[in-house]
Amino acid sequence: MAKFTRRIFIRRYLEAPIEVRGYEQDESRPAMAVDCCKAGMHFVSDDYIGPGTIVFIRPCDGPNPYLGGGCEAALRARVVWCRRCVREDQPGFSIGVQFYPEDRQDHRPFHGNGQMKPA
Repeated sequence: MAKFTRRIFIRRYLEAPIEVRGYEQDESRPAMAVDCCKAGMHFVSDDYIGPGTIVFIRPCDGPNPYLGGGCEAALRARVVWCRRCVREDQPGFSIGVQFYPEDRQDHRPFHGNGQMKPA
């Protein structure tokens, strides 16, 4: 018998530019959010980011009703999966992340140069 996984939260589909930075990286990289919910996000990036990697994500166009924060706030997340995009109009990698619950409530601020401020 097949086992089905059901989503706990409603997924919001959007196309919004975001910046993604690895935990120990100094620079953030551009990416495009595809959809998100309270627990996680799916985005497309030119860069491969391996499962288990901790990343910081922030919206580029200011506060977003689904992503929250804005350019001065970031969400910490763990990469759950990363696959090469299969659509020709979408090169790069399709990446799924799970947000850390405490960061979903309290966005962590970025320095002006794109680096995280210490917690």
